[in-house]
Amino acid sequence: MKFHIKIYNIEIVDCSSCYNLIFPNPQSREILLEMILRIYESGVISRIGEFTFLFDRIELQSPKVVGESRYKSKDDSSKYKFQSGEKAETNKLSGLYVEQKEDTLKRIKKTSSLRHVQTFYIEPGLNGIKQAIQYIRLLYNNQRDLLPDYLKDVEPHHFRFSGGVIWKMNEEWKIRNGLCDNIDGDDTIGVSSIESDMFFGFGNFGGDSSDIFTSPRYLDHLNAITGVIDEIAPGKFIAGPEELAELLEFEVLKKIGRKLVAGDEEKYKENLERFETYTFARGLDKQSEKFFKNKYQVLKEKAERGEKLTWMENLELTQNEKIVKALENERDS
Repeated sequence: MKFHIKIYNIEIVDCSSCYNLIFPNPQSREILLEMILRIYESGVISRIGEFTFLFDRIELQSPKVVGESRYKSKDDSSKYKFQSGEKAETNKLSGLYVEQKEDTLKRIKKTSSLRHVQTFYIEPGLNGIKQAIQYIRLLYNNQRDLLPDYLKDVEPHHFRFSGGVIWKMNEEWKIRNGLCDNIDGDDTIGVSSIESDMFFGFGNFGGDSSDIFTSPRYLDHLNAITGVIDEIAPGKFIAGPEELAELLEFEVLKKIGRKLVAGDEEKYKENLERFETYTFARGLDKQSEKFFKNKYQVLKEKAERGEKLTWMENLELTQNEKIVKALENERDS
């Protein structure tokens, strides 16, 4: 049985994104659960926002979580309580405003009536994450007598999870710019144990795509997640960009021991361009491939006849030549 995990983290420096995965796919439910738990417990996550777990047709939903500016702008701000002190820090809620339990119960009662699920309250923060994971383990171990009544008859074919976080790599930047308000919208984690390949991904938004693979903060973040997972299965998994194999092949990134580092600085732009051309060409459908090949052939023949090309035609000729060569290399590989 295989599982499906997606973790999205959004933010690096400016305004582009990179989607990342854990390689290879975990092959057991217990490893899957332990990865989620360890990452939430670890220092890579600074704050925990709203989250939901779905078992069969039963959903566990935590209270909403917002930052200060969003709290002040809400008409229903009285429904939220500021979190501070040692308990809030341990629960990864410090400095945030959390929806009060009675208001969460009213909200989920109203929304669940509009859907084909039964929704139940689960406490916010790390404590709620731990409780939900314990429920999953009890279900799959058939220890139903230890479960709350509403979960005892659940058939655990699969579960789904989604939640907002603030990654440690983004903490200072988000606090400085007041972006903790986006805790449930920017850095998000999604998990599904459906019977297909498992994905564990986190998208990093904000950062020029040409610079993201040289960002120490980004690479340190990936390596930190690898370090957490090494505590579960030493040396077996690594966190990296979705197209890690290609990035390593074109030497945009290098792997030194268990860590990813930026490739050769002098050749970085050249290697990145080769990588981007290759990945662009690989994603083309047959009709688009035909378009680029035909366009390249027309411009090439025009140049060979000695006809003067416009600036744009020269640019298209150069770009299309790279794409056609990438397509040929892909075909021959």
